[in-house]
Amino acid sequence: MKRILFIILFISFTAKAQISSLAELASGKIELFSPIYEIDKSIYGYFTISRLDKVSNGDEVFEYTLLDKNLNKVANGEFLDKSYKKYYSNFMLPEKVGNKIILSKIYFRSQMNSFGNTSYYKFVSNRTLNLTTNKISKPFYFDDNMLVEGERPSKKISKALKKKPFIQYPFAINDGYLLFKESKLLRNSFKSKTITTLEAFNIDNSKKWDYNYNPNNEVMQSSIEYLDEGNIVLWAKNFRSKQQDLHFINPENGALNFIYTLEGKKSDYNHLFKIRVLKDKTVIVGMYSKNKSTGFNIKKSLGLFKIEIDNTGKEIFKKYFSWEDAGKYMNIKKNGKLEKGYKLLAKQFFIFNDGSVSFLAEKFKSQQYYVVVSLAPKTTDFMMLNFDKDFALKEVNKIEKDKSYYTSSDYLYSQRIKEGNGIVFFYRDYKKDEETRKRSWVLGIVSIIDGKMKHEQIPMSSEDFFISPYIAKEGYILLREYNKDREHDEIRLEKLNY
Repeated sequence: MKRILFIILFISFTAKAQISSLAELASGKIELFSPIYEIDKSIYGYFTISRLDKVSNGDEVFEYTLLDKNLNKVANGEFLDKSYKKYYSNFMLPEKVGNKIILSKIYFRSQMNSFGNTSYYKFVSNRTLNLTTNKISKPFYFDDNMLVEGERPSKKISKALKKKPFIQYPFAINDGYLLFKESKLLRNSFKSKTITTLEAFNIDNSKKWDYNYNPNNEVMQSSIEYLDEGNIVLWAKNFRSKQQDLHFINPENGALNFIYTLEGKKSDYNHLFKIRVLKDKTVIVGMYSKNKSTGFNIKKSLGLFKIEIDNTGKEIFKKYFSWEDAGKYMNIKKNGKLEKGYKLLAKQFFIFNDGSVSFLAEKFKSQQYYVVVSLAPKTTDFMMLNFDKDFALKEVNKIEKDKSYYTSSDYLYSQRIKEGNGIVFFYRDYKKDEETRKRSWVLGIVSIIDGKMKHEQIPMSSEDFFISPYIAKEGYILLREYNKDREHDEIRLEKLNY
């Protein structure tokens, strides 16, 4: 079995590394290595699961380890999971609720991929880990909104699941979880209309509240667009009326604060958007295209927009920014095309405490088809468009990187820093050595603090190792190193230099 060793380092990119400890963390094959977030999106720590062995009846033994944000071991133990014939499984990302971790696992029939739809064969099983007692619960699952403790009976499981149009899984909130339903069928299937209610449970699995966002039993699509300690923002689209509403819900009692209608049949535009709730208002920013029944079209994007609503749901600011308006800062046409057929592909919208906004995009060219050949999709430089609180464009920063082929993006992830007054984002780049002509993996780090941008690149690979980055506590990045000899992996925290 592969042995996993973890080195805990705290270093600056400009300072010499110092080892603080060395410990064996787990044995077995790593199935999951994931950050764990607090409800405010800060990092609590990291969770690993290793597959150890199978027992006589085919069930599987797993080992879990929980580290805090400083890589100190918090909990460690084992649990037994049922194995279902002809089903494969993956662990979903763990979520922290108070002093417990919710751990869910999704099962599927991968051999059905050749037929284009595995949806009927998906189901979810859940557990909770008590961080105080280090005890992991028995599995539980939901069946037609009823909580059932224990494993699903394996006899005729496929036949039973075909009748279930939904996957149901927990979605962490302050002191419990939302029971969120996801349709296993096509999103416009009329069977989806039975999704009507958002339900909340306490962490002990007792019912807390429910909110009916589809009282007329329409064909709907929905998702959670924003969640913090004081707000749940649920997006719901009615497929008949084409209306898209944002429901602002109190997470404590399920009461509706207000509904904001983002668009409908008579709207001028469709929207791709991001939401952030500030102290006295909610800010919605994104891209827009001409209103069509098919919804937002990234290939026909017309520009950017910003909307502000107060805490009663009243719209207090709305402004659309066309691509032509950016002509002072870059060569861009009305239809959003740049030089050589590239377009701006949205990667992230950063909303700062003062109401200013930065739009991060990547220059992207989709796959081109010709009579004889097809050209692969490609990406190149990032472009950062910075707007003031009145949504006036202040400047455009170009972040140069080498051209990438066969990928839609080199963007990795981002996080807010400096109490919401700054951001940092990470991306991958493959730099070509001028002498050897070989490409090496480089990590790009870009920070914006109080409107000032800083950019640096760090080599991440050589002939002997490869490093994969993970999000970490503010001011740091976690790097997981894969060594050439494969005898062990290492993880370390490195201090960011911003």
